[in-house]
Amino acid sequence: MNYEIIELQQFSGKRAGIYSVMIADDDLTLFDHFVQAHVREHATEIRSITQYLSYIGNRYGMQNRFFKVKRGRPADGVCALFDHPEKKLRLYCYRVGTAALIIGGGTPRPGRRSGVVVPEKLLTWISRDISHKIRTGDIYWSAQEARLWGNLIFRTDGKQTSGRQEIQQ
Repeated sequence: MNYEIIELQQFSGKRAGIYSVMIADDDLTLFDHFVQAHVREHATEIRSITQYLSYIGNRYGMQNRFFKVKRGRPADGVCALFDHPEKKLRLYCYRVGTAALIIGGGTPRPGRRSGVVVPEKLLTWISRDISHKIRTGDIYWSAQEARLWGNLIFRTDGKQTSGRQEIQQ
């Protein structure tokens, strides 16, 4: 699977960089797909989640109170962001240190639909790719600048990316 990590400028700030994933040959990020799929039935929850994302990026950083941790395997770092714990809509995320949050897709509870890749599982695969690039030095995160830096393009088709892609403000 080929994809790129894209910074969402509308949420990123001095406390954390907020990112989503754009699959190759798609014009929308996973977060954009999440919003489009759920805005009609869950408009209030979508507004609340986007407000929390802005708070995380600009005011509070990635405090544990915003996330339900241990969503996937213990080491994969996948967590869920709820607008409120009693609400049904959840957005799956991957926290990269204290500097960056990568948001994927989400579902209303119970969230398991037969024949559809569960967003939590997709983000687990992506978290493994990112962790590998961090270990090899292709990606690094800066807590001081609250950003990811390095090669944020992922290819599994054997082609090499051209140089290091850096996201700058």
